[in-house]
Amino acid sequence: MDYLKKLFKKDKNLSVKDKDQIASLLKTTPQALEAFEEVYRNNILMDTNLPDNFFDVNAKQAAAVHDKLDNAADMEDLVGRIVKELLSQADIYSFDGEHEMLKCQRPVIGPAVTREEIEAFPKNMRPQLTGFFMRRDIHEPAYKMIVYMYLKYLETGDKQYYYLFRQGLDIQDLDHVMYEMIGTNPNSMGHWLPQLVATTKNNRFFKIPATAIVKVPITLLQLTRLDYEGLTPTTLQIVDRFCQKAFMLDESKEYFIKTGTYSSKYDFRNAYVHGAKEVRELGEYLLFIHHQAVMMAEPLTSPCIYGVSTTNEWVVREFIPDKENNPTIYKGLPLHTEYRVFVDCDTDEVIGISPYWEPNTMKRRFGHCKDADSSHQIHDYVIYQMHEDTLMKRYKKHKERVKEEIQSLLPYLDLAGQWSIDVLQNGDEFWLIDMALAQDSALIECVPPQLRKITEENWIPEFI
Repeated sequence: MDYLKKLFKKDKNLSVKDKDQIASLLKTTPQALEAFEEVYRNNILMDTNLPDNFFDVNAKQAAAVHDKLDNAADMEDLVGRIVKELLSQADIYSFDGEHEMLKCQRPVIGPAVTREEIEAFPKNMRPQLTGFFMRRDIHEPAYKMIVYMYLKYLETGDKQYYYLFRQGLDIQDLDHVMYEMIGTNPNSMGHWLPQLVATTKNNRFFKIPATAIVKVPITLLQLTRLDYEGLTPTTLQIVDRFCQKAFMLDESKEYFIKTGTYSSKYDFRNAYVHGAKEVRELGEYLLFIHHQAVMMAEPLTSPCIYGVSTTNEWVVREFIPDKENNPTIYKGLPLHTEYRVFVDCDTDEVIGISPYWEPNTMKRRFGHCKDADSSHQIHDYVIYQMHEDTLMKRYKKHKERVKEEIQSLLPYLDLAGQWSIDVLQNGDEFWLIDMALAQDSALIECVPPQLRKITEENWIPEFI
């Protein structure tokens, strides 16, 4: 045990060969793996100190440092009314895992909350949104410059205009034009999941997790653009209450959460929600991971990544318990065998397939990036190396069947262009868990270059 503890000390410097030897050792007995995981969990994963890097902070840590709202009777009424206003503007779609997706009814609301009612409370307790009011940093609507950048790109083909357009779409204060532009992103789950559900209605091979998708009202979505640390306890309670009602949460259940485009599963503590307390705080977690995604596109972030937050949807899905007792990476994510299948929906063809956890990609990520000596990367490299043979054996055994079953869906899948479809294997079950445009998907290298096509983008809503 002492030897294992030394692996995770800050001053260690392990070679790839050292890590490979540790992985070989862990294959010898279940007890060796158990001891390795125990040391990692107790000494690293359960560390309660906030990381220095903002992007290493998980949603539950962020929620813990915020003050909580005392249940004052005068504030309780206001919170309830604001939640009703938000619910009245939210499009909510629900899939029970077996039947078609249904749109939920919007509630009827009473008199709108006024600014005077909000301003009657001290600033540190004041709601920072209603169904009709929201905080902005800049009064002038951002869409004018953002649309200008997009049109200049279309006119000139200059990619710099496109980068500025996409970055601005992700980070600027929201207005109604921007909100609708964001809503056109085909990668957001609300665009493709209804089609996938309809396609698999009579398919007995694939399963789809029960899923609720909420199109977040603009005043709530604007919170993702504000300073997270500056949000008041009242604001956070409104977000939590809204999510409890919109997603019809059950404190006894476990959930997988994500935005329409981003799961933050690389820190699985963000994505996996369980226990009554966490279910009650689920809204805060969604808000935080969406805020982190926005921050990825900030000019001072290196590398600056746009697109992760280009969605106006939040998603809550049933959690799929691991049947195989797989080891975990990414701070708790079970390392299932997964398949990324590339398809052309215009020609109804499967054009490529790759293991989602492609060996060279994974070992390069964990073992050769600049953070390779961090405790989490050492852990994940060792675990992946130890589990690689099992993953690849399962992949090779079932890959042709997965391709055939995906192929059988394509004539009925009402989407255009080329897409990636992710399949998760859990024992004898195969789950369809994610989709994205092929051109935006990793592992596209498995598709022969001559088969690849670019899907034309159109970010202009119909009303412009």
